[in-house]
Amino acid sequence: MNAITVKQIVKSYFFLFLFFFTISCHQNDAALKEELSIENVDLRNDYDGVNESSANADDVDGDFKVDTKGLTSSQTDQMLVSNIPANLKIIKTASTRYKVKNIDKALRDIKQAMYVNGGYISELRYDKNYQEKQNRFTIKIPKENFDVMLDGIQKFAEETDYVNISTTDVTEKYMDAQSRLKTKLEVKERLETVLRKNAKTVKDILNTENQLRILQEEIEAVQGKIKYMSSRVAFSTIQVEIYETITYKKEPVAYKKGFGAKAKEGLSAGWEFIQGIAIALIYIWPILLLAIIGMVLFRRWRKSRK
Repeated sequence: MNAITVKQIVKSYFFLFLFFFTISCHQNDAALKEELSIENVDLRNDYDGVNESSANADDVDGDFKVDTKGLTSSQTDQMLVSNIPANLKIIKTASTRYKVKNIDKALRDIKQAMYVNGGYISELRYDKNYQEKQNRFTIKIPKENFDVMLDGIQKFAEETDYVNISTTDVTEKYMDAQSRLKTKLEVKERLETVLRKNAKTVKDILNTENQLRILQEEIEAVQGKIKYMSSRVAFSTIQVEIYETITYKKEPVAYKKGFGAKAKEGLSAGWEFIQGIAIALIYIWPILLLAIIGMVLFRRWRKSRK
């Protein structure tokens, strides 16, 4: 009884094991098929809607991108500059220092490049010490040739110590000055109309003329400010310092004369002194002759008195 019972129990456990093993195998196969089906999805159908026209539309609606592949650095700079708004008023200034092989030749080459680009030198200073020669000068260059001129100067340099570029945006000040100028011109026009049509008495005329005088001074001040800012914007400033190193040479040791050389110089100087006295006596021989005659006559006169 017990043996039969144990045998039945073992069979039951064996069948249960087979049942669960079969189920797990089916689950693994299903999972594997699901993974394979995901990996075999053809993704090309998802991108059929992306064509050239939609790509161009995205470029218009989104950020504008410039393809600079195959372009030189100068062409790329020109494309980037062209994207800057034209109404911006920016003052550009650069401070540079370069080492050159020959300072005179480098200055001539830089001047030639400056003239080609429509610039001029506003200041120039030359210094020299026992270590180097230095040339400091300020170039005024049209704003559109600012970068070209900087690159041109670098070509003539042996080494570049530093290049510092700074910009000042005066757009707001410029627009404000123009707005104030427009307002003042309108007020001036109204005052001139009042002076022509409404001013009847002398007091009114003098009053209006005084207001016009003050207003004209303010207009000229604003116009001067606008003109100054326009010139600063139109011509950028490049401060250039070029230098050439000099090989240091020691000063030669001073030669010290010995006793023999000094004695020889003394004899020569004494002989020249004697010659000078002799020549001087020759020059004044008439005076000496008159003095001798005068002494002889004086002695005779004294003897005759005695």
